[in-house]
Amino acid sequence: MPRAPRLAWAASASLIAMAQAAMAQSPTPLPTLIVQSDTAATDGTTQGPPVEETTAGPVQGYRALTAASATRTNTPIEQIPQSIQVVPRSLINDQDDLSVAEAVRNVSATQGTNPVQTPAFTSAYIRGFPAEYWVDGLTTFYNGGDRDSLVNVERIEVLKGPNAILYGGGSGAPLGGVINLVSKLPTEKAFAELGFTFGSYSYLQPYFDVNTPLTKDGTVLFRMTGEYTSAGSFIDVLETDRYSFNPTLTFTNKSDTTLTLQGRISSWEQQEYQGLPATGTITGAFRINPNMFIGPANIPDSYSRVQSFTATFDHQFDEVWSANIQARISKTEFRELAQNFSAGFDFAGNAPAFPPAYWNLLNMALYQSQQEATVVANALAKFNIGPTENKLLFGADYSRVSDDGVMYGNLFDLVLLPPVNLLNPVYPPYIEPGPGIGNSNVIADNANIYATAGAYVQLQTTVWDRLHLLGGLRLANMHIESASPAFGTTSTLDTTQVLPRIGAVVDVTKGISLYASYSEGLKANPFTIYLGPPKPEHSEQLEGGVKFNLGYGLTGSMAVFEINRTGVPVFTGIASEAIGEQRSRGFEADLLWQPNDNWQVLANYAYVDAVLLNDIPGVAPAGSQLNIVPPNSGRLWVNYKFDPQVAKGWSVGAGIYAASGAYVDLANLYETSAYFTIDAKIAYQSENFKAQVTAKNLTGQDYFVPYNYYGGRVAPGEARGVYGKVAWTFK
Repeated sequence: MPRAPRLAWAASASLIAMAQAAMAQSPTPLPTLIVQSDTAATDGTTQGPPVEETTAGPVQGYRALTAASATRTNTPIEQIPQSIQVVPRSLINDQDDLSVAEAVRNVSATQGTNPVQTPAFTSAYIRGFPAEYWVDGLTTFYNGGDRDSLVNVERIEVLKGPNAILYGGGSGAPLGGVINLVSKLPTEKAFAELGFTFGSYSYLQPYFDVNTPLTKDGTVLFRMTGEYTSAGSFIDVLETDRYSFNPTLTFTNKSDTTLTLQGRISSWEQQEYQGLPATGTITGAFRINPNMFIGPANIPDSYSRVQSFTATFDHQFDEVWSANIQARISKTEFRELAQNFSAGFDFAGNAPAFPPAYWNLLNMALYQSQQEATVVANALAKFNIGPTENKLLFGADYSRVSDDGVMYGNLFDLVLLPPVNLLNPVYPPYIEPGPGIGNSNVIADNANIYATAGAYVQLQTTVWDRLHLLGGLRLANMHIESASPAFGTTSTLDTTQVLPRIGAVVDVTKGISLYASYSEGLKANPFTIYLGPPKPEHSEQLEGGVKFNLGYGLTGSMAVFEINRTGVPVFTGIASEAIGEQRSRGFEADLLWQPNDNWQVLANYAYVDAVLLNDIPGVAPAGSQLNIVPPNSGRLWVNYKFDPQVAKGWSVGAGIYAASGAYVDLANLYETSAYFTIDAKIAYQSENFKAQVTAKNLTGQDYFVPYNYYGGRVAPGEARGVYGKVAWTFK
């Protein structure tokens, strides 16, 4: 893959010139918007940093006060009977997170998709079950393009557990929950930020964030963010080129009506990384190079690209009624090219095909394209009756995904290509399989349509300012058409169900609240061949806990939960049947201590016990632990800002992330070891300039993590890296 550092620097120089021109037209400074004691008093906040108003809602240091995606009503988080955690922009900046996966380590029981994995499928997990990335509260069935770009992210909201009331698009409600990326929006004050991140393994990332009103009265606002990343890797061969550009235009009459138009163009290119086998890394009598890339070094790039357009319309009719409509269309395509290793037809390949260290090879190619359309409409009424304050939400949504793909391979490669000795690998040339190329054949293909529709109602009632009730129902319809043109098979799933969500929060004292909730979800399983008519899987969650704001800047929540998953497809020898059952139970705690403007301490811990409840014939017995997710994990981060009279503008920070070992496969044959990593940073910031140096995995720990590829392999953990960042702000 050709590298492009000169292009990056040239593009950045052009952006600086563009920003200076924009600022020449709009010299208005951008002050920090601070909400003083009124807002602080309403939620008991008396210590810590000031409350700043962002385009995604008020934030006090690392603490978000609301999360719109949780209820679509901008309700204070303390009044919602659900564990909701927010990673605000301030925390992302302080840690200089390079990916979404790094950022969500700040949330208990949550792990993002490994950054080296192709952005074709999301392998994020919450509370032991698969989760999904959403953008601005709308489904992204395939999270394509530069999945880990943070340049346009104002905050990340993590909603835990199934919740089909508000999130049922794509192929249905996510099981573990939603990682919702909330985009930056235009503001009335003109500014521009231009910067670079650079560091280990030839990492170079120029970025920009330019905001300007297009009219003097501030009724037309424009903002555009973008970044380009060129990076090598501690893993041999891997080189990544990715970019993301996000223009946003807002029209507003500044009183009751707003229309926001958002575009996104994003691309990711890298050699396909397929992980490593468990034998030779975490088990076995020999050890292979942990930084090995399996396959020829000159294999063509895999890629993932996306183009999307989103429109959001808000209107306030009167003091009671308001409406919101969101719509998005997107087109995604990706290509995955790999010389896959296996042990015969065991494509996970965690043990050698032949002793001591020989594996089979198979040239494979996957081509996929999707077109997605989503629309969500809500009407909200806010009113008081006697001692109650009420929010009544009516809504409907529709999502349609057209998904076409084909996987080519030559199964004769398993015999014709010489096995590779991973102790001293020599790879045959990669020949991209396809129609008419050698003995290539279609291994799998699909021409699928996923359509979901729903209508829902949700009532939130606060009684005597101390009891906060939530109840909702969704009438959900799911229509899935699956077809394999190459093999002549078709199947259709059409089902309609009523799904509830209920919960309550009780303010026991001024700073302590107890809560409990119950919710359900419904989800189809694409790419599954069923024995008989396909069936959806059903999920339900029971959760209870405590939320607290104890003064002296100490806030947080603790929760216990149980998620049950039924109708999981289980392969029974010919095809799959929807007979599987799984359960996840656990405890989690998310704490934040901000006693003053100087100190910020974030801590979380999670215990997750996720198991199979019935046998998978020939694979795993009941009681087996679900793979990928560590039973124990936690994070601690401490940030300190020096007083101006001591070291104005300077701050330091350090953190640790720790996780127990996790099973690689459902049979629980292979398990990684526990590990920890330490991060540290030192930063300086003035009104117009900031610089930061961040060290990741400071002690250079060597470790492996499960890698969700062909049912479970392993990948080396992130190596030690040092990254610098400089940025200039124009006002």
